[in-house]
Amino acid sequence: MFESIKIHNLRAITQLELDNLGQVNLLVGQNNCGKTTILEALFFLVGATNPDLPNTVNRLRGLPFLSKEIIATLWHNKEVIEPIQISGVTRKNLEHRNLSIFPLYLEKQETQKVSSDFVAIENNTADHKTRLEPDGLKFEYMTSQAPHETITSTFLLKEKEVEIKNPNKPVSRGFFISPSTPFENMKDRFGVAQRKKQITQLISFLQQVDANISDLRLNEIGLVEADIGLPNLLFVNLMGGGIVRSMVIALSMLDARNDVVLIDEIENGLHYSAQKVIWRAIFRWAEQFNIQVFATTHSVEAARTFALSAEDVLFKAEAMIYRIERKDEKYRVVSYAKEELAEALKSGWEFR
Repeated sequence: MFESIKIHNLRAITQLELDNLGQVNLLVGQNNCGKTTILEALFFLVGATNPDLPNTVNRLRGLPFLSKEIIATLWHNKEVIEPIQISGVTRKNLEHRNLSIFPLYLEKQETQKVSSDFVAIENNTADHKTRLEPDGLKFEYMTSQAPHETITSTFLLKEKEVEIKNPNKPVSRGFFISPSTPFENMKDRFGVAQRKKQITQLISFLQQVDANISDLRLNEIGLVEADIGLPNLLFVNLMGGGIVRSMVIALSMLDARNDVVLIDEIENGLHYSAQKVIWRAIFRWAEQFNIQVFATTHSVEAARTFALSAEDVLFKAEAMIYRIERKDEKYRVVSYAKEELAEALKSGWEFR
């Protein structure tokens, strides 16, 4: 879990810092103010030895293919000059974690062979970097617990092949949930929940959204089915976006003990009444399973239900909200504890 995070040169964010992070955090602000990029930065820092994570978040942003141009979108204005820097301080032992993301390039080298050989190199000339889009990424990770050790991993795109060198174990686990997170990928997590005997908890959670759900099962082709009192079981995928979204969030949290869950546009597909259920479960499970949660929204209703749900939990002081403001190339972060948020909402605060 993180006490603070700093971001430099990632996508539209030139420089941004968040301090005094809680266990459950909501990022609010207008569209295109950098909320999703903050989640991505946290995702990268949590999995700082996995250079393929940028490709994961690009797919969630609707970029399902790999290209040099897409790799370049990680940099501010696609200006691949300075490295991307993400750093954070953990809450428990104040460990400093630092991740630097560098571009990698393929450059033809002269050899005595008939065929062309390509090697990954780092170009140190700024002008050269601005002209070329990178062929890959290099992650360099350092921590204050091992200040003289740098863990390096790389991702390289070679024509239609991808080469990932990542011999290191993950630093920790992060679960990134976007509006486009495919439900079919949840079958593995459903299997984990089943092995851990957590299906009863999952059903109880979903019954607050749809009281007709009495049972859940994973069928022979890997689809989750629900018993809602009909003659046959019904594919959960056909039960509407609210149920699917709720199940994706619930399965991620059940699998994320002592880890970090990142939820982009938490209100997406959820009715106002369902948002209350989701937030209460998030607060309850964050405390029970020791999970740090970061979510984004541009909905006043979602912020309001966040504040109301924080009233119902014992660790409400752990609920924090951050308003992200962007003007041109500069960013400003305003933090609110639960009580301050309630007053701001009463005054008609708007952030659409």
